[in-house]
Amino acid sequence: MPAVLLPAVLCVASLFFSQAGSATELEPTVRIFPSSVTQAFVKKGIASADFTAYALPVAPYAHRKPQAYAHGSSRLVNPASVAKVFTTGLALQRLESTYRFKTGFHAQAEPVDGVLNGPLYIKGSGDPAFQTADLWISLRQLRSMGVDVINGPVVFDDSAFAEQVPSLGLAEEDSFDDAPHRAYHAQPDALLLNYGAMSIDLKINENTVIVVPEEAPKDWAFVSDIVLTQGACGAWKNGMSVEFTRAKQNVIVTVKGNYPRRCGLSRLPIRIPPQDWLWESWVKEIWLQLGGKFAGPQGGQVIKGISPTNTIALYTHFGKPLSELIRQINKWSSNVMARHLELAVAGTPEAFNRQMLDWLKSQGIGVNDWFFENGSGLSRTTRIDAKGLAEFLANMANRADFPDFLASFPRAGADGTLQRRVGGVEGFAYLKTGSLNGVRSLGGYLRDTQGQLWAVGVLVESPKANESWPPMESLLEFLYRPE
Repeated sequence: MPAVLLPAVLCVASLFFSQAGSATELEPTVRIFPSSVTQAFVKKGIASADFTAYALPVAPYAHRKPQAYAHGSSRLVNPASVAKVFTTGLALQRLESTYRFKTGFHAQAEPVDGVLNGPLYIKGSGDPAFQTADLWISLRQLRSMGVDVINGPVVFDDSAFAEQVPSLGLAEEDSFDDAPHRAYHAQPDALLLNYGAMSIDLKINENTVIVVPEEAPKDWAFVSDIVLTQGACGAWKNGMSVEFTRAKQNVIVTVKGNYPRRCGLSRLPIRIPPQDWLWESWVKEIWLQLGGKFAGPQGGQVIKGISPTNTIALYTHFGKPLSELIRQINKWSSNVMARHLELAVAGTPEAFNRQMLDWLKSQGIGVNDWFFENGSGLSRTTRIDAKGLAEFLANMANRADFPDFLASFPRAGADGTLQRRVGGVEGFAYLKTGSLNGVRSLGGYLRDTQGQLWAVGVLVESPKANESWPPMESLLEFLYRPE
């Protein structure tokens, strides 16, 4: 987070902590949102029964009698990406803010005269933010330790998620929508690299479209089979398709689809399903760049396997602390990173749902018929209600790690997915949003003009859900300027 934003985050957090000892024990009285708020939704074609909202003042109710607002708040609705606030909250509870994922570089023996005799094992634990730069640093550490030659294969050990993968529903035919190539479909992998995705630029050159990767190994070739079309620059990204094939040591990425000329230069983030191909290419390229060599019959071979229990750790890369990971997850709504936390916390999606509901029940939140299909919110079956969402957010404000949690939310008008959104309350709201076809959601915190901190949840499920943002802003402005 930029340094200029940190004081504002701490200011909101300190509003709670500085007065926690004087919090009243009174339960807030609940009032219905005024018609000016509810009619803003109706005027957009969203029926009164199709949206639900709850706003709860967070203790210590600093300036006035505690009072909550509600509208249909017990109705079960799909929260979309707002589900991530529950996932990151549970991760803070189970793993703590300082937790770091590890990526190990192991061998069966120390190098002798610069030669590592035997395989180099790269063992992942599910670091969701391991990137090419981290791989370079790790291999550079091996070189600094005196490893000049790897006399054996490189073994990728991604077994940490081996038992979970069959229950994740990763088959292409089970894709959430008709765009399995999109980056938001990147799937969990114990050795995830670059978030399981990469960005490619589409550039028009006369009557053709050229595909240029933002960053890719030198042995990856990008082929354009894109047809340039006329018409408006609309939702062209879902109409694309991406194929990955291999010719000897080279990986060929072919992009197909129709691309409107009016779009000009555009960027398409894509999912990289063959993660082991990406690892192989980068490991070989970086190792040779660093002056390392491969030798022996298996030198330069890259295979998947399991690290023996008697290996020694040559180097261990420690990932970012959880407090930083949850900022990426909530501010930029990373599905694959949320899924990694889900698996790290619970092991399987089914266990994650059970643990989540048990944890929420222990906080006194009514979770009857609630269901979390996964930790990302990329789901058609996840269900919660607005009242429970607001109560959960209010409970999180009682935790010692609340500043970490609060700092993970996009700040209205400042950063993340809200950098250019939310009028009238810029800088005073920290909100996670979610969207699916027919679904829009919002959950987070708002500090009003009298200094009161609110926990807010708004869930919309309607054919007109895409029209719900202006009414949501009206609801926030109502809370921002109390009666």
